[in-house]
This record gives sequence, C-alpha cells and structure tokens, in this order.
Amino acid sequence: MQEANQIAFDRLISARPVLDGCGKAGERIPGFRRNLILHSGPPVEFAAMRGPHRNGVIGAALFEGLADSESEAVGMIESGEIELGCANDWNSGGPGAGITSWSMAVLTVTERNSGTRAFAAPIEGPFGGGLGGWGVYNEKLGENLRWMGETFAPLLDQALKAAGGINIAELFASGLLMGDEEHTRQVATDRLFLSSLIDPLMNSPLSDAEQLLLLRYLNSCRRFVHHVGCASAVASLKSAANVPGSTLITAMGGNGVEFGVKVSGRGERWHTAPAPTFRGRCFRPSDSLDDAAPWLGDSSNVEAWGLGGMAAAAAPALLAERAETPADGIAQCTEMAKICFGRNPLFRIPLLPETCTPAGILAERVAELGIVPKLHGGILSRVTGGQIGVGYAGAPLECFRKALL
Repeated sequence: MQEANQIAFDRLISARPVLDGCGKAGERIPGFRRNLILHSGPPVEFAAMRGPHRNGVIGAALFEGLADSESEAVGMIESGEIELGCANDWNSGGPGAGITSWSMAVLTVTERNSGTRAFAAPIEGPFGGGLGGWGVYNEKLGENLRWMGETFAPLLDQALKAAGGINIAELFASGLLMGDEEHTRQVATDRLFLSSLIDPLMNSPLSDAEQLLLLRYLNSCRRFVHHVGCASAVASLKSAANVPGSTLITAMGGNGVEFGVKVSGRGERWHTAPAPTFRGRCFRPSDSLDDAAPWLGDSSNVEAWGLGGMAAAAAPALLAERAETPADGIAQCTEMAKICFGRNPLFRIPLLPETCTPAGILAERVAELGIVPKLHGGILSRVTGGQIGVGYAGAPLECFRKALL
C-alpha cells in the first residue's frame, strides 16, 4: 500500500493542469448526449434530489428545449427519457449543483503530464452561480447561458489558444502567497488570471471590440477562477487514479443527500455516507443554517487536491469572517496534515512551519484517526437552490471507512 500510495501521491503533486479552452459541453466532453444532464456528487434518484439539484436539472431541460414545461421535464426525467449523470464520472465537476447540459459552455483543462482532460461550467458572470452552480433558472439566465455558449466561449477559447494555455497550478501557487486559499477566497487569483490574458489578447486574432467585451465580462465575474479550480482539481486527481492498491482519495463530492469519495485503487467506484451539514454564517438575517442544504457540490475536490481547507492558513481575511485567527488556520492545516500522505512543494504558505500545504488524503488515516477533511464552501438553500451563506463542513467519516472494505 505504501508503494502504491507513493506513486499516486507523486502523480498528484506533480500534476500541472492547464486551462486551454472553452466551448459547448456537447462539443467538448467526449460521449456527451443531447438528453444528458450532469449534476454534482455521487448518483442520486431524482425523487430524492434537494432543491438546487431538482430545480437545476429541470431548468437545464427547459433551457435545452428538451421539455416545454416543468411538469413535462419531470415526467421525462422520471421515465429516463432525460438522462442524469454524475459530473465526476464524466471528468467534470463544479461547485454547488454542478449542472451541465449540452449547450452550456464548459472550461477545458488538460493535465500536462498524463494528458487527462477535465471540464467545468464557468461561473455565469453577473448571475453568479446561476443554473450551473445554484440550480436557479429563468428567462434571463437562459439568455445569458446562450450568450456564453455562442459568444463568450469562442472568445475565451481564442484568447487561451493565443496564451498557449494558462498553468493553473502555478497561478494558484501565486494566489496562495497573496491571501487566497483557492476555494472560498480567490480575490487575488482572479486578478492574476485577468492580467495573464492581457498580453496574449493583444496578439490574438480578436478585434479590439471583442477583446474589450471578453475582458469586461471576465472582470464582472467574481471568483471566475473557482470554477477553473474545480476542473483543475478533477484533472489532477484523475491523473493519480487507478493505481492498484492505493488508498489515496481521487474524488470527493456531495449531492445534498449523500457524500461520496473515490480512491485511486478502486477507480470510479463511489463510497458514500449521509451528506454533512454546514457550519458558518448566512448573508441575511432572514436565512438560517436550518434552511441550508447538506453538502452539495464537487468543489470539495479542491481539498483533495491540497487547497481550500488544506490551505486555511493562507487566507487570514477568510478566517476573520469565521471569527478565527491565523493561528486557527495554522492549527487546521496541521490537523489536515495528519490524514495526508505528504505535502505539495508547489503550494507554499509562509505562515506554516512546514511552508507547504498537506496533500494526498489517505482513506485509512481518516478512518484510523477519526479526523475528517474540512471542506470550505458556499451554503445553498435546500428549498430555493440559491446561495445563502458561506462556511465549512466535515466530510463524513463513514465513506472513508467504506472505501477500505
């Protein structure tokens, strides 16, 4: 097991995911079908879906023209005429609902060493999580999604080609040194990403008007790189998958009902337990943690990559929002290191005595020590599907135990 975990760990920390394109899901994700709608987390029956997923898959059916009404969409989903699939099983995965359908734009990431490709729908500009992340759909959101697929995606694709792709591991490494932990906070990294496109844009075939349109839209997207990070985490983790005998975690995600993990030695098999609840704060006094959906989303792959909850000490501003101190962030990283194979030398945090973030979660260490990965994330309403707050949750211990059986 030690040797197998060393192999998987070396692949994980050497992973160099590169954002190299953007296009429609039906054209970019191999094998995608017009009647297929992806969601985050492990498999879940439609009847059991929480608000963000239920509303999201219905909204996607309406957006794609698969159904003309909500009732028709429900009937087609229940009959199997509209297929539902787990995003991670398709090398995809985004925050929240993780909804992806045929005409939606997706970011494409290629892990440079293994050639592994992964995908995630980009954040929806002024609409934030929109359909893809929050599972919310209306006419205006539909218009924006169509614009993203028809106009935004080709513009970004050309810009990324002119740049020769953007190395996201290196981008995030820089962001860590500027106060981001790369899950809930990406203030600096968003700016780094935008600046990295300016020179390539000037040398691209895009017109001045097209360049300005793209830059203005990206500038309107708070936390655009979060979705980039979700795809990059999938690509990095998949590159460490399928090592016989390895217990290194290669996927973590929830569907609001169950939370699931995959381990390298068992390929694409899910190991699940009831989804965890959130701790944190709500944005409005009218909202409550009682209204929160249990963990829902594939952004927890960011922790499995070695960021987010593994890098809490990098983000004192985020810690302050949780009424915590830099010392608390250091203590969190120290605790997370106990369940990891080692540390990623690329992801440096000056406040840590060891200087680097822990990486390579091992199922047996979680099971033996009873220490679970701490997952940073947005809090979604179990009723409306929209985001109501920010906080964290602990991955359920039982799914790691099951992964060892």
